[in-house]
Amino acid sequence: MKIPIILLCTLIVQSCQISDFAKKDKHSLYLNTIIPANSSLDISTQNTKSFSFDTIIKSKGEIKLNINNQDIVMDIGHKYTFDVKDGQKVKFINPSNHSNTISIRIYNHSSKIIKNIEKLKHD
Repeated sequence: MKIPIILLCTLIVQSCQISDFAKKDKHSLYLNTIIPANSSLDISTQNTKSFSFDTIIKSKGEIKLNINNQDIVMDIGHKYTFDVKDGQKVKFINPSNHSNTISIRIYNHSSKIIKNIEKLKHD
């Protein structure tokens, strides 16, 4: 009797996720990204033009956001919204020894989004 109940619950959860997916803004790019341990994630546009983004940390590790030459330590579950000016990049830094997950929604962009993951250099 437990197996049919578990199967039914799984189907309900899956259908909720599918219906939520349909509500997403079709003009936005959604990224669910894992930043490996001791690495950084750079995001910019191919033509170095402005864009906007929202982001939320999904895991418990520390993530620093470098934007406009300022470092911001992000809180888990808190939504951050920023506008990036022409010629700027966004850098998410994971200084911890384990991988961390973030969700990013990018919008108001006119060009292809470039993302690049690099290992952090230790001095």
